[in-house]
Amino acid sequence: MPAHELDPQIAALLTARATPPDLRSLRESAGARPHTAGSQDHVAPLPGRSLPVRLYPGDRDDRVVVFFHGGGFVKGDLDSHATQARTLNTATRRPVLSVQYRLAPEHRFPSAYDDAVDVVRWAHTNTATLLGHPPGPLAIAVAGTSAGANLAVGAALALAHSPSAPVAQLLAYPVVSGDPTLPSRVQFAEGYGLTSRAIEWFTEAYLSDPAQRRDPRFAPVLAPDLAGLPPTVLVGAGLDPLRDDARLLQERLRASGVRVLPSEEPTLPHGFWKYTGVSDAAHDAVVRMCEAFRGLLDGTGADGGHR
Repeated sequence: MPAHELDPQIAALLTARATPPDLRSLRESAGARPHTAGSQDHVAPLPGRSLPVRLYPGDRDDRVVVFFHGGGFVKGDLDSHATQARTLNTATRRPVLSVQYRLAPEHRFPSAYDDAVDVVRWAHTNTATLLGHPPGPLAIAVAGTSAGANLAVGAALALAHSPSAPVAQLLAYPVVSGDPTLPSRVQFAEGYGLTSRAIEWFTEAYLSDPAQRRDPRFAPVLAPDLAGLPPTVLVGAGLDPLRDDARLLQERLRASGVRVLPSEEPTLPHGFWKYTGVSDAAHDAVVRMCEAFRGLLDGTGADGGHR
């Protein structure tokens, strides 16, 4: 039994998924489209393809947050996670660029990873123009939830020590390991919303070869060197099959000398951000992590340095 009980406000709503999800029903379950007044939809031209992006202007344009939504690499879009992007925008007072990366199984690994790397590089060069400023590079931070956190840290690793290297990152309940035998995968396999069986379904939809589970582009905790990553706000959910992914990443970051601000929300499940409207605990957790992220952005030097 877990050391902490599930937040009762979430428990009243949560029904564990007993069978693997159905792709069509997942993509059709987004519900009503959010109000996105004040945002700007653009297309990011990347090598060989273009990606829809949505820009939320901010009060301070010293850096822009590139946001990658969650969804197990198979679902999600600019609308489904607009509330989260807007929350980041309001909390950090910075522009947020939300990215609609390619989804599996139509586009398997490393398509989403490649999109993340290329769009961060593009945003570094082009976001200033989108904001109505003279052309020129603009410092980038990255943020993501679940699979989106995987893409955020993957892009930060790929671009480390380059001109477009992110200056800070926010990673919420990330998937960063391909190991299905971690203790939390067993302890919280069912009964907390996201199931371990569903994680395997998502993973198999994204990867085309079991050997890719150990590819650092999918499992960044296996990367030989994390020292080039920027200061990191890392938030885990205590009642999450992916809890130990966040713990492993925290250990690796600290061992690599990366500044990390970790937290683990003991009564919350995976994906708790979506419950902020009904759960006081989830709301408070999101406020804390966004405030911590804003602190990193406020404290990062004007030259975009990591330390």
